[in-house]
Order: sequence, then C-alpha cells, then structure tokens
Amino acid sequence: MYEVFLKKKRGHPYFDFLVAFAKSLPMRSALFTGIFGCFLLLSCEPEQVEPELISLYDTMERMESISGTDAYRASPYVTAGDRLYVVGQQDGTFPDLGWHIPGEMGGIWAHPIKLLDGYKLHISTDQQTYCTVPARSFTNYPVGSVLSYEIPTANIRWDQLQFIPDGIPGMVVEYRITNGGPQSLTLGLSFQAAVDLRPAWLGERTGMNDAPDEMVSEPGDSLLLVRDSANPWLAGILTNAPETRQLADPACERPTVITGQGLTASLASRLTLGPGETKEIRYVLAGVDGTATEMASILQDLLAEAPQLLNERIDRYQAITASAQIDVPDPALEEVYRWTKYNTDWLRFEIPGRGTGIAAGIPDYPWWFGCDQTYTVRGLLPAGMPELAHDVLETLLELSDSTNGNGRIIHEASTNGAVYNPGNLNETPHFISTCWDYFTWTADTTFLAKAYPYCQKGISWLAEQDKDGNGYPDGHGMMEIRGMDAEMIDVIAYTAEAYAAMSQIGRVMGDLDLAVDWERRAKTLTRQIEDDWWVASAKSYADFRSPPAKARQLLDDAKVRADTLNKPWSVRELEAVSIGTGASPLPYAFYHNWVVNTPLELGIADSLRALQALQTARKYINPFGTYVTGIDRKAARDDPDGFASLKSEESFNYTGAVMTLPTGVQAIAEAQYGRIDTAYDYLQRLIRSFSYAAPGSMYEVSPDYGMLVQAWNIYAIARPLIVHFLGIQPRAHERTIRIHPQLPSAWEQAGIMELPIGQNVLNLGLSDREWTASLSEPGWTIEWILPANVLEVSVNGASMATRPWGNYRMVTTLTPETTLTWKKE
Repeated sequence: MYEVFLKKKRGHPYFDFLVAFAKSLPMRSALFTGIFGCFLLLSCEPEQVEPELISLYDTMERMESISGTDAYRASPYVTAGDRLYVVGQQDGTFPDLGWHIPGEMGGIWAHPIKLLDGYKLHISTDQQTYCTVPARSFTNYPVGSVLSYEIPTANIRWDQLQFIPDGIPGMVVEYRITNGGPQSLTLGLSFQAAVDLRPAWLGERTGMNDAPDEMVSEPGDSLLLVRDSANPWLAGILTNAPETRQLADPACERPTVITGQGLTASLASRLTLGPGETKEIRYVLAGVDGTATEMASILQDLLAEAPQLLNERIDRYQAITASAQIDVPDPALEEVYRWTKYNTDWLRFEIPGRGTGIAAGIPDYPWWFGCDQTYTVRGLLPAGMPELAHDVLETLLELSDSTNGNGRIIHEASTNGAVYNPGNLNETPHFISTCWDYFTWTADTTFLAKAYPYCQKGISWLAEQDKDGNGYPDGHGMMEIRGMDAEMIDVIAYTAEAYAAMSQIGRVMGDLDLAVDWERRAKTLTRQIEDDWWVASAKSYADFRSPPAKARQLLDDAKVRADTLNKPWSVRELEAVSIGTGASPLPYAFYHNWVVNTPLELGIADSLRALQALQTARKYINPFGTYVTGIDRKAARDDPDGFASLKSEESFNYTGAVMTLPTGVQAIAEAQYGRIDTAYDYLQRLIRSFSYAAPGSMYEVSPDYGMLVQAWNIYAIARPLIVHFLGIQPRAHERTIRIHPQLPSAWEQAGIMELPIGQNVLNLGLSDREWTASLSEPGWTIEWILPANVLEVSVNGASMATRPWGNYRMVTTLTPETTLTWKKE
C-alpha cells in the first residue's frame, strides 16, 4: 500500500532515508504506523520538486586560499571546527599518524571521542574499479579544504570539498564529478568509511573504555550508522547521492591500515553523467555521545542546510579578518597574521560539559595546556579576539580549581577532563599576569573578580615551592629536560611579573595593603634577578640556579647529549664551563635554553645586560628562528642562508628544534629594548615557515615538524607586531590607551583597523610625520609617545607644544578623531 503512496513524495529531501527505514519495519508495528503517519502529514503539503543543489564550491571561493606543494603532498592537513576536526594527508589518504595514541591521532575526531580513521570515495566504471586514487592537489581555505583527483584514462575528474560547521559535531563532504569524455558514463560511487569509535587520550581515567564497534543500520539502508558496543557513541553518514544503499562487502580495501576495534562500511550509489557533464554529490558525517534520533537529526540538518552553514562560517571568519586588521607595507606578514588568526580558531574546542579552550596543537596535542593557553590569550587580545580569550581563561580557571583548588594552574588535560600533569611552576605566575593583561584590554571586572581569589592562592602556592627560603620557587618550568627542576629562570621572571600584576589587581579590587606588598615583592625579585641570575662569562642570564653538585650532573648530561648528537662545537663550549664549589646555589648558563631570554621578553632586565644577552642570543638561531636549546644547534654558527628540514627525523622529539614560540619571544625581547629592526628580522624568520609544508599554517617546529598547527603562534606574531611595532598598550579600565609606535626602518606607514579595546574600537594610522587615531566611543584618553626628534606638534591643525629633548609624552582626549602632525629636527 505505502509503495503506491510513496511514489508521490519523491521530491521530499528526506524521502530516501524515511523509505529505507520504513521498509525495514514490520507492516503493523507501532513504529511503522508512526512513520507512515509522517508521510501522511507530508502529503498535506504542496507537491514538492527536488531543489537544485546549491554548489558549495562557488561559496567557498568567497575566501582566500593557499595550495600545497608537490613536495609535501604526503604531509598532513587539518580541517577543523569547534566540535569536530579531520586530519588526513594532502594526497587524500589517512595513514598511521601520531604517538599519544600510537597511529590514531589522525582521522575524524569529535572530542572526547574519535569517529573515523579515514574515508575515501572510490569510483568504478563498467570496466574497472578505481580504489584510493591519490589527490593531485590540495588547497586550503580558512573555512575548509579542497582536494582534486583525476583518472585520465577514464576521462573522470572530481574535486572533494569539505568543511565543518560551527557548533555541530559533523562535517560536510561534497564531490564535484565531471565526465570529461565524449560518451555518457554511468559510474558506481562507493563512499567508504573506516569507523573506529574510541576515547581520547587518558579516556580510561574517566571511565571511557573502548569496545568493538557494530553496525546499527541494515544492508540496503541509505543511512550508515555505527555504534560502540559498550558506550553510547555513534557515528553516522548520510548522502543525497541517487540509488544509495549500504554495502556489506566493500569492493576496495579500507582507506587506512590503522588497527583498532572499528569496522569498514560503504554507501554505494549510481551516477550517470552525459558528455562533459558535471554533478555534485554531498555526504555528511557526524558523531554523538547520544541516541540514534539525535544522530539522524544532525545528519538531516547538515545535508539540507550545508550552503547556509558554510555561508555562516565564512561570515564569521570574515569578521575575524576585519577585527584588528593590520595595514603594513609587508604583504607576507599581513598574510601570516591573518592566517595565524584563522589557525587559532581552528584550535578552538567547545567540549560539552567541559567548556571552551584552545587546543595546544594538532595532531598530537589536541587538548588543553596551561602554558599554551596563556601565551595564546596574550596573542588573541591584540589580534582582536577578546571573547575567545575570555572563554579560554574561564575554562582554564575552572579546570585548575576543580583539579587543584590551591591556586596551581594545570599543565596538561585531555578533553575528557583527565589531568595528566597538575601544573609546572611557570604556569601559575603566567596565568596571573595573563589575567591582568586580559583586564587591561577588556576592563572585564566580572572575570577579574572571579579569578582574583584563585590568583591569591596561586601566589601563596608559589611561595610554598621555595624549598630553601631564598625567594626562588624550585621545580620544573617550560624546559622539560630531565633534572631541570631546580630554580628556573622562566619561573623566576614570570613570578616577578605575577607580583607586579597582583599589585595592579589588588588596587582594582581595593586591597591596597596587599597591593603595596606585592609591588614590593616584584621590585625585590627584579633586583634579585640582576644580583643572582646574570652569568658574566656567558653574557646571558642563567638557565637555572642550583648547588654545584647538581649542576655538575646536569653538565655531564649536557655533554653526553651534545656528543650523542654529534655537536663537537657544543662539547667544546661545555668543557669550558666552570661549576665552582660549595653547597650554595649558583647561576649556570650552559644549555642556552630559550627561556634565558624571559627577563628580556618582560622588559625587566638591566638595559646594558639586556643588550649583551640579545647579542648572545644571535648565536643560537638559524634561518627559521631560535633554537629551543642552544647546544643543540646544527653548527657552530648556522649559515643564515642555509635552510634545513627536520622532516627526515624518524621519531617524534624536540631535540635540535627551532620553534615558533622561542622565536616570537626573541622578537618581543628585541622590541622591549628598542631594537625594532632585529625584532622584525625574527618575524621574517617565522614567516619562512609559513606554508612551508602545510598550506596556510606554521608548524610548531620550524619549518615542518611537530604540530602542523600550533596555538601559541599567535603570540609570536600578533604581540610584537601590534603591542611593540604599532605600540598599542591599553588600560581599558582607565579608559586610556598608550601609543608608542616603533616601526621598522623599512616601513613608511602602518595602521590597524577595528581593534576592540574594552567597549571601544580603535582605528590607528601611522606615517612618518602624521599619526591619526579614532575611537568608536568618546571620552577616552590617548597617551602619545612621540619620536625623539620632534620639534613642534599640531593636534588637528592647532600647534600644541614643543619640547627640547627626549621622547615626548602628549595626552589627548579623542572626540572623535585626533590627528597629530609635527616638524622634525
């Protein structure tokens, strides 16, 4: 009976899904009656005509793109959303990838569960089945990616567009298939998925234990549905391809060889193409920790609303572009800055019940780290992303409070909530000062009041880690080298910064006595860094302080490391190190870890010593930036024009690494002491890694190793560019912005548009003899720091002041736009 009725309803978008499901049920079952009733309701609607498929390809072209290179076609890519991401290779394959869960860090993840190891479209003609055709090109967009394929002998070409909508644990994959020959073709399409439902890293700590996967849908269904046999984890695939059915025995091998407790399944379809004809076919994939009903709803919405969802995602990314948009005479830097903002958003994870955070990096660190997130927040703020900065800090605060409760900030936590490391020492002071930095950009008193009690606990917890009572906490900082758990320079420098931040926070919170005490501690610790941490023989601040006996063991370890790595120049340097005698801690600088430059990064080092240390740091760089550990450098002095790749390394490690964070820190350190052209040189070294291997991103280890997208890159790029070059230093809570531009000598002009500061928005234009600023809200004050050689200043055409010497500080109230011009000596 229903067969006759259903012939009238073939225009309905969910027709195939409902028919297949209805046919699988007994005629008189209650569920069948309910579904048949749904068809009756549909019959009351006007006769529907199947809508023309809106091409996603034209929509995607609204955004810029970058194509990969043939040399790195066998390297990974990521296409990401806030609820799901996919990691595959640029040739369209899904090989074993990653080490946290060996071989399982690629594929499709909807954290805290993995959905698929991989997927592939196989195409067959009457004569042959073409399995796993490699992609001939890969193009990355901010909101998605496109892989292109062809079978020249069969006159078949196809493109694979994929994107992941905001707020949905699903993705859209659309194929544009072209018959390039003179004859009609009937093609068999097999969309093959290697389903592997499993928990994220450390899942067993939260009761997430993997079990064999099993099919829920039946052969012949057009909806493919798989569940974990012991958990409510579901993966589903749906398509609008004609004549679709599920295949029990796929014609091609599974698209990946990753082992697990998953299974391989396919949706098979038929497609007829006339000579020269092109058609587009859409597949949608999703995963839930829930019910089949929820899954079906997500898939149906994805299939029907894909064009709207793509437009919404593009609109949001265009807003990211427009916010804090820079205008500088360096197109390459502008491009890197834009894409670094996009990259950071790719790492924005919204985990139901866990909050929103920034994953450290993909593929092997797709979860939350205290240090990575605080560095990232300090880049998000000048890059015009304050809402995301808030969400990241909020999640980090709540996770640390629920885990530690004593002020300590966690180091590493999986997306299932399991904390691997409750916190190294550097993370707690860095979080405190980041909270203050966030407040100066946003004037968000609500968050500051919430964070303040935990920050107070954090200061006390830090003090408790000072084992010998000399004012220096003892324990691991950023450098996770065996034995480096003494008094570490980054911990001490960031603690001094945290004391200064707590002094400012205390004043805002009305705790004036505490504020005074914290200010005293900040000044004392800053002086002690000069007294106790400078190593004159090395012209550098120390890596660490320890008793000579411990330092001697660390020195021996460093010699073994350098010798094992075949670094004879480093061995010679280490043999010249003097350890000393006695039991009292002494400062040592022989690893030349990048953290020795943290006092310079913060601008708290003595100027004369800082200049010496900055020059010393130039010994430990290569064309891509700063070595993590100086003794690991590849040569006694790396050829500045020699380009080296780490891709050939067989195992994942950071030995011999040049990384983006140390390079960015060095750029900031140079800028803190007015060496702007040298700071700009470090940014140029960073730029060399951009799109080197992964189009549109910079690897964590320069140029092509480690994480292919890394969160703290935005700190390395946005902070020196906007805070130091453009000189924007806000105090939003005081309705004041200090502007002290220091442009590279090669720049004749620069500017930034739509930079959010508090409830205001700043536009700034800078040229050799004129600066212009406007704000969206009146009544704010700008403190201009004018060039040293200015003679006479005019504000909006009226002469205002002259000055005989030194940098000049001029205070103006913007209403609504102010233009400064001047005469020079």
